Amino acid sequence: MTPGSTPGAPTILNVRGGLASGQLVVTYSAPSSDGGSPITSYEASIDRGAVWWPCAGTSGECVLTNLRNGTQYRVALRAVNALGAGVVTEPAAGVPTLPMGSDPDKPSSLPKPRAWVGASFNAASNSLGVDGSKVRLGVGTLPAITFTRPIPDKRVVETHLGVSAVLADGKVRKVDGAWGWTSDRTVVFRPKEYWPGHATVLVTSTMDRAVLGRSGSTYLVGKRDLAQTWTFRTDRKLIAQVDGARVNMRVFIDGQRAATFPVSLGKSGWETRNGVKVISTDKEPVKIYRSTSLGLGPEEEYELEADWNTRLTPTGEFIHTATWAYGRIGIYNGSHGCTNMRAEDAQWIYQKTIPGDVVVYANTGGTTVQEWNGPGGLWNIPWAEWLKKSALGSGSGQVDTTTEAPTSVVEDASA
Repeated sequence: MTPGSTPGAPTILNVRGGLASGQLVVTYSAPSSDGGSPITSYEASIDRGAVWWPCAGTSGECVLTNLRNGTQYRVALRAVNALGAGVVTEPAAGVPTLPMGSDPDKPSSLPKPRAWVGASFNAASNSLGVDGSKVRLGVGTLPAITFTRPIPDKRVVETHLGVSAVLADGKVRKVDGAWGWTSDRTVVFRPKEYWPGHATVLVTSTMDRAVLGRSGSTYLVGKRDLAQTWTFRTDRKLIAQVDGARVNMRVFIDGQRAATFPVSLGKSGWETRNGVKVISTDKEPVKIYRSTSLGLGPEEEYELEADWNTRLTPTGEFIHTATWAYGRIGIYNGSHGCTNMRAEDAQWIYQKTIPGDVVVYANTGGTTVQEWNGPGGLWNIPWAEWLKKSALGSGSGQVDTTTEAPTSVVEDASA
């Protein structure tokens, strides 16, 4: 056959740590098309860099060396024939690990008796109402890992987890943050700041064969499939800032102000809570608000129908249209805790926001949102307190049960 083009893209099957320190082994299959000329070699690049390193031969395995153990790398491959380099694969993530027996948490001979521990990943663990692996999320999402058994040695788990983000320009950077244990089986990652927008977030686990502590006389060991990278994607970075003193909401998208809306918040005795609140799928185009849900007497009785209702907390804070309040919107606060808006503005919030978008309230005169109170709750824990939930932070990874949700909450709050 006469050579006619460069090769198609090979397929990366797996990226794993090698047998020696600082190695990554990339397993791949040949492209479906060699361009009409035999493939002579394969090449690899790291983190979308301009440098391409030759792989040894065309055996289906490419070994990269002199990398840093525990650091996540994104590897891409391409095939080469007589006409040159072909189509580049999508990058795949991997972490060089210490050779067998070099990691103190992964002895070459595992102790007995032992039980294998698995885990599941949830990119939107803060009750956003979506499967975070299938949709783009707002930057207030909180990913969590839940294990099949309670974890005795939480330090081992945190040591073998890495979090990074592939930015819109293809660059990879580590995400500054900390894991916090919300139960003995579930650990949540909270960035110190919100997630970057337009990014692919990589949560890389090297917990396979790691000894995660002992339950009674049984050692708990991470299953082999815990050598993997979980991913999710963020959309544009939308942060809304609501100021109770200015009675307005400013919406920023990717750092640029996109809109400013007048609002009216909770009046004296019914102050809207301060702090971070996060949007979920809990929205209703039409909703009826009744005074009876708040236990109000006849002197404040009402039954009001509102359009474009976006729930913020399970205790009943909504953003919604309030046609009956147009005289005070943008002038003074007079609701029973909800964020009252004009119809077109509430519709904008309803239609433009996605699960994980952030709404930050300040100067409301109210208390701060409790950690159990809705998708934004955990964001309101002071950073020093959050670190106490981490085995690698200032605490010991002990689960904090001092702040728990009440047995019942108000589901439909104020007009």
